[in-house]
Amino acid sequence: MGNLIHISRKIKDMKSILKIAEALQLISLTKWKGYMQMFQEGADYNAGIKMLFEKFYSSYEHDHKVSNSRFNLGAALVHKFFLWIVIGSDLSLCGRFNKQIVENLIENFDTKRSYLIVFGKKVKSLLQNYPKISERIISFYDSELPQSELVKKVGEITTLLLREFINRGCYYLRLLYRGVDKSFKIVKLLPFTDQSEYFRKNKRSVRYESYDYRMKPLDSVIELFPTYAEQALLIALMESKIAEHDQRREIMSNAIKSVEEKLAEYNLIYQKARQATITQEISEITAALKCKT
Repeated sequence: MGNLIHISRKIKDMKSILKIAEALQLISLTKWKGYMQMFQEGADYNAGIKMLFEKFYSSYEHDHKVSNSRFNLGAALVHKFFLWIVIGSDLSLCGRFNKQIVENLIENFDTKRSYLIVFGKKVKSLLQNYPKISERIISFYDSELPQSELVKKVGEITTLLLREFINRGCYYLRLLYRGVDKSFKIVKLLPFTDQSEYFRKNKRSVRYESYDYRMKPLDSVIELFPTYAEQALLIALMESKIAEHDQRREIMSNAIKSVEEKLAEYNLIYQKARQATITQEISEITAALKCKT
């Protein structure tokens, strides 16, 4: 009987764990769908911004070296500092996600010539194990920005980070995050380079003598860059959220399978133990009746 009570408690515990795992999976699935919907609905806008910026950037009239000088990214910047933007996760059960982000950062981070902007408390906490990197953090934001305010917040943050970039005499602007395809991405926003390197395309617009630009490509690139950087940060944040919720959903799915298997095992053990107990009780009753006769 004592064994039956012990097993029934195990079954009860497994059922409780199963309910929690199913609830967490549902939450991650709901949030994953929400961010995926935002990502898909904003795809045309983001593609439009990128296309417009790329058109001006790839113009025969645009010289990336002149654009760099307009951003004070000239030879006068002796040290040429980096400004890294790193996006992590504050979700539970995403320790490996953050660990891999930190590992990627360590591989590329120059502690003497870099500053760091961090999204995510857990990434910031992990970086405390690397004092030479953590002391270079100049700004910190929660990775869980409210969906309803995401676009507005990203606009405000982009303005601040570009101000930091200029004020601290930085030359390189890098964005590190995990994409929808689960790969870790480093986006190089500054300095401007040859368009084939900047966009990873080997294409230059053709010059038509009869075409008259209403806007100068150089001025347009400078004016559009903050919007382009904002769009890049917004995409990075959404892709990161999609990736982390997808990972958490997979973890919960595997946990549910494991719990269900364990629950089935305990149920089988319980049924066998219960059957053995019933058989024993019948045998004892039969033996007692025989003794009376």
